[in-house]
Amino acid sequence: MTYLDLSSNRLPGLSDEMREELKRLKFDNPQFLVDLSNNKFQFICTYVQSLHFLVTNTQLFETVDEMMFRKEDNTYLNYMEMVAQLPRLTQNCQIKEIFSFVLTIFFIHLMCLLVLAVFFHYRWKLRYLYFIGQRRLHIGGRLVNYNPQVDVFITYDEGEPRIRQIVGNMIIPFMREKNISYILGEVDFPGGDMVSHISGAITGTRKTLVLLSEDLFLDHYREYEMNLAIMREFNVRGQVIVPVFVERVDLNTYPPEVETYLRNQLYRCLVYRNNQTFWTLLGHAIRNDK
Repeated sequence: MTYLDLSSNRLPGLSDEMREELKRLKFDNPQFLVDLSNNKFQFICTYVQSLHFLVTNTQLFETVDEMMFRKEDNTYLNYMEMVAQLPRLTQNCQIKEIFSFVLTIFFIHLMCLLVLAVFFHYRWKLRYLYFIGQRRLHIGGRLVNYNPQVDVFITYDEGEPRIRQIVGNMIIPFMREKNISYILGEVDFPGGDMVSHISGAITGTRKTLVLLSEDLFLDHYREYEMNLAIMREFNVRGQVIVPVFVERVDLNTYPPEVETYLRNQLYRCLVYRNNQTFWTLLGHAIRNDK
């Protein structure tokens, strides 16, 4: 082939495949020419590579004088005007590509932040749903189901001697006297996956007795227990948590979810006093007595 007439074909530009094919034909036959007159090529970023091809491969074309190039404002350029304005178009196109790339990265990061924000907001609910969705949960070595088998799960600051004494000398004897079955924090958990044990304890007991003290939620596991119990309370639409203040607490120092929950539930929070009124209220709260 020595001549290819593509004139008046309304071509907006030359595709990558077409440019490669034309170069191949020219290489095979140096006499090969193409007529691209009256095509009104597009002078826009989409076809900037095609425009560069027309400028750098003039030996391919029979004539360039009759080529016309339409700009975005629907005005036309001849070949020489196109050559003069092509560097500016190329620069503008590069700026647009950089801006589009930056904008794309920005929106990707924004979407990632939104996903992380949603996950963070619902993190405790997602954890709760994950564990109750498992076929088996354990309290220590005991396999439990979703019909609670134990009356109460007791959690407290085990590093505080005074609170340990309250639990050992007062709370536990009270539970035994009233025949209230209980799981005692980490005492009844063997070694292994603590999160799984906690999830089993929250799910496998009817109530969660939380002895609230100043430093209770400095321990990540105590925060985990409280939030999982809050999620279970929302899920069963009943009062699962029995909150008892064993010392004066500044709620502002608690994790936000715990602080919000307690402020909304202060009317049913108990304050530890070694008197008959307190023990009666505690027994009622655990057994749901009216």
